[in-house]
Amino acid sequence: MKSLLLSIQFLLVFGIVQAQVSLAPTTVFADANGIGTMYVSNGSDKPQEVNISFLFGYPGNDADGNLQMIYSDSIRENQAGLGDRIRTFPKSFILAPGQQQAVRFQVRPDRNRPDGMYFTRVKVASNEQTASVEETTTEGISTQISLRLEQVIAVFQKNGETSTGLEFKEIAASRKGNFIKVESKFTVSGNSPFLGSLEAVVKSNSGEIVARHQQTVAMYFEGLRSYSIPIPEDITPGDYEVELLFKTERSDISSSDLVQSPPVRKKLSVTF
Repeated sequence: MKSLLLSIQFLLVFGIVQAQVSLAPTTVFADANGIGTMYVSNGSDKPQEVNISFLFGYPGNDADGNLQMIYSDSIRENQAGLGDRIRTFPKSFILAPGQQQAVRFQVRPDRNRPDGMYFTRVKVASNEQTASVEETTTEGISTQISLRLEQVIAVFQKNGETSTGLEFKEIAASRKGNFIKVESKFTVSGNSPFLGSLEAVVKSNSGEIVARHQQTVAMYFEGLRSYSIPIPEDITPGDYEVELLFKTERSDISSSDLVQSPPVRKKLSVTF
């Protein structure tokens, strides 16, 4: 009898989708003692085997300014990574159906590190304890299916005095279909990532608001970032103003955890 092993692996970076195993919170901040906590819940009717590991990474961009994760930047890792200073307990466990497990993180202090925000990624891999399901066909071929889910979230630790901000070298807007696309070259100032939100408003020459858009932002070092602001399909051609407001506020993260910065406003003109 012939067996085929199909392994399906998902890497989820910005937000956690509905899954058998869920995580809360989706961003962890270690406290003044270097302790952080994440809760892993099993919403399925099967026992889940859970394994936890770390990898350094941060959201960057491709050549067009589209968001992508960067996992191979050893220079930034040495500069801002938690490295082997972070430990977790437990590292692996079996989670019964409907149960929840608290996972503790401990970050060892290092007085030789400069002030700033340090970070890494937590990878939570899960699969059913009985990972293989065998189905036999009439041809005598059996298929083994192993479903493995990987969820990745960020963990941060503040060290000393922290600050952040945004500086834009270039920023421009243009229409792309039913969107206004904003492209910006930015640099994060201070010693911490800029974690917050973007609020965008599109106004006509008469001051009428024709579109609003809001999204979270996570900007770590420098690069090119693009944003797409939806506009009505039947919008009248003409001159418009795009107002952008970047602020260190997010509904999913406490303001006490976020490194605060004065809001950054930008106004752009676009004609189409």
